Amino acid sequence: MSESFARIEKYFVDFSEGIDRCRTAATFNAADWQDAYNRLNRLRDRYLNEKLSLIPSELTALAKVFEQDAFIEGLLNIRVIGEHVQKRTPPVIPLYTNTPITLHAETSAGAVFKGPIVTLHDTKGQPHQTDHLRNLEEAESRIRRALACAKNTRT
Repeated sequence: MSESFARIEKYFVDFSEGIDRCRTAATFNAADWQDAYNRLNRLRDRYLNEKLSLIPSELTALAKVFEQDAFIEGLLNIRVIGEHVQKRTPPVIPLYTNTPITLHAETSAGAVFKGPIVTLHDTKGQPHQTDHLRNLEEAESRIRRALACAKNTRT
């Protein structure tokens, strides 16, 4: 295992701890959920920072989840909404069913983080329910599998 991979794993643990805080909280706290998405972003940024120092098998496995996975990219769009950054193009976010929905560029953090399960309206006005915990747990599962794959296929 490369040193870069070990650093990425530490960020994954941090991301998982953020999800666990949301999972076990007695009441909904929007800041905790936003923090979990921010931790996902920091994890992806750590990967981008370390990728040139990864061994080939690590890079292959992690690139699939951090560079080629539309679901993960969509969750990072949720983080952008939470930071009140308005994208020039409407953000596309995933549902845990892998069905992407395109939101209005003006979608607010208040609407997205109103609760653990929210209904958001796409650019055509159609309602879509999204479950933050299911989305974050799916991301955690995908990244965990990628990390395991990188460990098991050393080259």
